[in-house]
Amino acid sequence: MAVIIPFRAHAHGLIRRLSGKAWSCTTQPVLNNQKIRRKVDRFSTKSSNSNTIQPLDSRGFSMAESEKAAEILEKPHLTEEQAGQLVERLYGLKVKSLKPLDSYDDLNFYVKVDGPVPWLHGYTLKVMNGTDSKNKDLIEAQNEMMTFLADRGFPVPRIVPNLQGRDMSLEQLLKKDNGSYSHNIVRLLTYLPGTTYHNVSVTHHLAYEAGAFLARIHEALRDFSHPALHRPEFVWSLKCLPSLENYLHCLKENHHKEINREIIQAFREKVLPCMDDLPQGAMHGDFNDLNVLVEEDPVTPGEYRVCGLLDYGDAIVNPYVFDLAIALMYFMSVVKDPITFGGHLVAGFESVRALTSAEWDVLYYCVVARASQSYVLGHYTASIHPQNTEYLMVTAGSVWKFIDMWWGTPKEEIYQQWRDIQKSI
Repeated sequence: MAVIIPFRAHAHGLIRRLSGKAWSCTTQPVLNNQKIRRKVDRFSTKSSNSNTIQPLDSRGFSMAESEKAAEILEKPHLTEEQAGQLVERLYGLKVKSLKPLDSYDDLNFYVKVDGPVPWLHGYTLKVMNGTDSKNKDLIEAQNEMMTFLADRGFPVPRIVPNLQGRDMSLEQLLKKDNGSYSHNIVRLLTYLPGTTYHNVSVTHHLAYEAGAFLARIHEALRDFSHPALHRPEFVWSLKCLPSLENYLHCLKENHHKEINREIIQAFREKVLPCMDDLPQGAMHGDFNDLNVLVEEDPVTPGEYRVCGLLDYGDAIVNPYVFDLAIALMYFMSVVKDPITFGGHLVAGFESVRALTSAEWDVLYYCVVARASQSYVLGHYTASIHPQNTEYLMVTAGSVWKFIDMWWGTPKEEIYQQWRDIQKSI
């Protein structure tokens, strides 16, 4: 099976994004093209861990608004020298070296400092684009989630307070060329060592470890809440899956339309009526093979263990089973025997917290729902940005292979394989 990975940061120049106010998932917006590429385009070459947090994406326009309001999201402009001065002014740290990191529409730098410092691995300076900088409440929620998890011993980036004792500051920065200014949120995070899950040979042991780690995150986050994480209009929330019907016209093959229509209808019938029965709370929302960092396991030679979790841009309050389904869809798609590896991931998850009967009832449909989101929204993106059609269609074809495999395998057949795996461990 083809390898699926998110759109890599080194290709940020290829994508144009539309920015603006938040939109309802019940309408048909001009979607955030870059977010779709990150979700759909998981079929490219491997790349090293840039330790960046992906941009926010609860924005877009209705079709009526798009022609009047659409604008290209502008990446902040800051030289390395200016970035170093910013670190020294805001954080009182003497910069030893500073290197730009790949990013999407934010500006990120890997920073090393002189003198005694509490974090030897360096820092990530994040200068957010002006549009995302307006969503202060959501950024605060992400900061608080990272701090909450770090305080409980989880390997996640920590926010470094500035000299004012604040987690972030709003800075006025000169835009490139035109002499005007933008207002950008600036944060400093601890840099996590490690390599991405995608960059190592995946084993049953590592799949199990990833599942157990995700469950431990869920157990911890039961005690965390923030009002900004209630995001009913977030397009990548599985709750918004029925809105995909607005985009099915972009699929050229009737068979593909029908299959995705079946998936949407099954989700509507099998999942949505059960929402009140599903354990839910704050969750990461994008637990995939490029957001999970691993290191060699000192206890088990030749194996890896999870050592970090990046990217809180999709953090949301939703049923926990949605998070597990997202992880399964992405992690199963990087191996040749996806159902077997999925079984080991679920076994790891259940070693920490057993799924309820209601969660088992819907899990199968939630996994394919994420794949359907990626496939359909990818085609919609290609329809409004035809210059990227060839590239998007190659990646969408690989997503279709996963849909075809999963939707063509009976739920009970998959579950029986998973039960057998759990018995054998």
